[in-house]
Amino acid sequence: MRALIVDDEPPARNLIQEYLEDVDRITPIGECTNGREAIEAINETAPDLVFLDVQMPGLDGFDVLERIDVLPDIIFSTAYDEYAIEAFDAGAVDYLLKPYSKARFQKAVERALERHDQDDDEYGDRLAALLQEAKGSDEDAPERLYVRHGDKIIPVNPEDIRWIEAAGDYSELHTDAKTYLSSMGIGDLEERLDPARFMRVHRSHILAFPAIDHLYSDGSGGYKAVLDDGTKVRVSRSYASEIRDRLV
Repeated sequence: MRALIVDDEPPARNLIQEYLEDVDRITPIGECTNGREAIEAINETAPDLVFLDVQMPGLDGFDVLERIDVLPDIIFSTAYDEYAIEAFDAGAVDYLLKPYSKARFQKAVERALERHDQDDDEYGDRLAALLQEAKGSDEDAPERLYVRHGDKIIPVNPEDIRWIEAAGDYSELHTDAKTYLSSMGIGDLEERLDPARFMRVHRSHILAFPAIDHLYSDGSGGYKAVLDDGTKVRVSRSYASEIRDRLV
């Protein structure tokens, strides 16, 4: 991969050059000190990868993306984490928060190389997982889940999710408005979601308690859950005891 380095600070450019010396598959082809230089260089040389600073005098990193004719893979870097969501919305491969270690840089580079070798759908799934990782830890229920929707990565508020259904190695998140396909399996989602709001009721189903209108016995030790929109979801016998434990 041919890489362009864009940063208004010489130490930051030098650090990237130094770290890239240990990466065989990426070759630096130039440096830019501001947004206008970056636009010109990207349009002329069409690099495969750009290390792009967010905050620069004049045009910032997002301004650059709006003015280029070709879109290379982007690894953003900045000292401010409030730009993370905007960076990923712009299709970034990764987001380096200054100061970053060599190990963190190498992880970003590995993702760029993976992106270079993957098709667009695989990359979208990878990016959604990466953004979820960036915005929350496994120990905390996330404020948002990030899913691939068409050619975009979008946030979904867990409070909007009515129920979740397994779809092979993926999961379908059902909301009032739409159904979204998540690259996370239903088991991983179960671990992420707030147990006070969500409950696994079947190997293929997770329900949000506020969406349940009523339940009735299925005659075999399980239940049928009827949601407030009329959707019926099976509660298997193996999970029925957990439902009964919540009855008052």
